[in-house]
Amino acid sequence: MTDRQLTPIEGVDLSGVPTRRLPGPLPRPAHGWVVRPAPGRRGPTVVHDATCRHAVGGGTELGTLEALDALMREGARACTDCDAAAVLVPALELGQGHV
Repeated sequence: MTDRQLTPIEGVDLSGVPTRRLPGPLPRPAHGWVVRPAPGRRGPTVVHDATCRHAVGGGTELGTLEALDALMREGARACTDCDAAAVLVPALELGQGHV
């Protein structure tokens, strides 16, 4: 709710009501994802937004569900230089405990 949507209520003091700014807009979902081996390591993988500079030069292109599956593998992580961590990790957390 914005301050423009509020109207005073006669006889009610609202000065003690906590206020906070809303977080910025969520990153736009990528058109696709790329999974690549972690740099300089064997085994672990990193999931990138398809437009990430680290996704260039190879890797496997994935859809969103495949990218989420890839992140569930042991040692996998989402790139923090692109939107992968901001978009995919919260989606994984929403699914915790559901089979």
